Amino acid sequence: MSIMRSGLRHSVVLRMALGYGLLLLVSVAVVSAIFYIGTAGLLARNIDKQLELGARRLVQLHDRQGLSALRQEIFGLLTDDQDVNTEIYQLDAPDGSVLIGNLDRWHATGTATEALLEQPVRRRGQDTLGRLLVHRFPDGAVLVVGRDLQDQRDLERMVLAALAMGGLIAFALAAGGALLVRLQLQRQLKAIHRTTAEVAAGRLDRRITVGRSRDEFAMVARDVNRMLDQIEQLMNSARDVSNAIAHDLRTPLGRIRAVLEDALHPQQPPQALREAATSAIDEIDAVTRLVDKLLQIAEAEAGVRRQNFEPVALRELVGDIVELYQPAAESEGMTLALTVEDEPQVEADRDLLAGMLANLLDNALKYAGHGAAVRVVVRAAAEDVRIEVADDGPGIPPGLLGRATEPFFRADASRYQRGNGLGLSIAAAVVALHRGQLRLEDAAPGLRVVIRLPRGNDGNLSGR
Repeated sequence: MSIMRSGLRHSVVLRMALGYGLLLLVSVAVVSAIFYIGTAGLLARNIDKQLELGARRLVQLHDRQGLSALRQEIFGLLTDDQDVNTEIYQLDAPDGSVLIGNLDRWHATGTATEALLEQPVRRRGQDTLGRLLVHRFPDGAVLVVGRDLQDQRDLERMVLAALAMGGLIAFALAAGGALLVRLQLQRQLKAIHRTTAEVAAGRLDRRITVGRSRDEFAMVARDVNRMLDQIEQLMNSARDVSNAIAHDLRTPLGRIRAVLEDALHPQQPPQALREAATSAIDEIDAVTRLVDKLLQIAEAEAGVRRQNFEPVALRELVGDIVELYQPAAESEGMTLALTVEDEPQVEADRDLLAGMLANLLDNALKYAGHGAAVRVVVRAAAEDVRIEVADDGPGIPPGLLGRATEPFFRADASRYQRGNGLGLSIAAAVVALHRGQLRLEDAAPGLRVVIRLPRGNDGNLSGR
């Protein structure tokens, strides 16, 4: 029970629901108060205006025709069967005696002329509350024109009762609305919590059910689902990378162990020991190169090399790389052609860019096959520079192009051919570091790697 109370005390959903209900009640209270004050004030102003008009007319009649005419007029008003239940008229003589009227008792002491006041009076044998306007004539006579407020008070009580009933209904609606808001919020949040708890338990394929809703919770759910998709993809990639690393390290380490075991055989000649040492060193160098490539990818993805950016002329850089690989291409009976349009320049890390181009050419020469043609094209556009490396070899199946830049991914699932599948991964990481784009296309036949890099005049690229 204490845990439940603590949970309710710290529940954002409960606070939001209570806040909603309180806001609704305050709103209803403010509107009711304004309505009541406005209604009561309007009734009071109408009564005062009627009293002032009636008293002015009677005072004018007195000034024109005298006290007897005023008395006769009041008699007519009291006997015309109009407003019998509410009208108050009283005319007192200068000596204080009552000439005519329907008041049995009222307090006239100290009342100023033309004064509007509310006071208890006795009218026709009944005590009531009257709104009175008192006028004193120069000769000492007193005229009282008033209104019995009992009907107005009854109406005000009816309004208050109606507002109280409306307040109770508003309270019930506020409580029901707060409960509805709480249940809806809890339902949405429980769906998110349930899914995230299942994902935390290892079920990475679980997703939040969204449906066709477009509210804020649906937006959050879609964002969470996209995040979970990314997490699942990263976990799968990490698992594949781990498997690939284990395979690529186990093979050379196994060969090293086999060579060293043979070298330790007592009957092995000294020449065999030297050959075993040389072979072991070569395998260790291969492992070292693998680790270096992984570090290169990590550095590129982390952006730690951005401070080394400088203007790089691609005609010279790409020309040097192509010239470096030209003998290897000729030895395999392959053609390696370079086309550079204009004088393209980018802001880049020269060493990373050179290593990336070398990886692409190495992959093209390795996988295109004997007698294939490799083309390198560099051209400048309005906003970027485009680099293409294409070959007419077997290429990559279209269904696998989207995964070709994943670390250790190889179209040859058996991993029989030498290599570790990091060339395109390094290229993708370097391009991302330079805020460019890398796209793999089916050259039909062969593979085309298209790289777009921002031009050298982009001041935001240097990161300085």
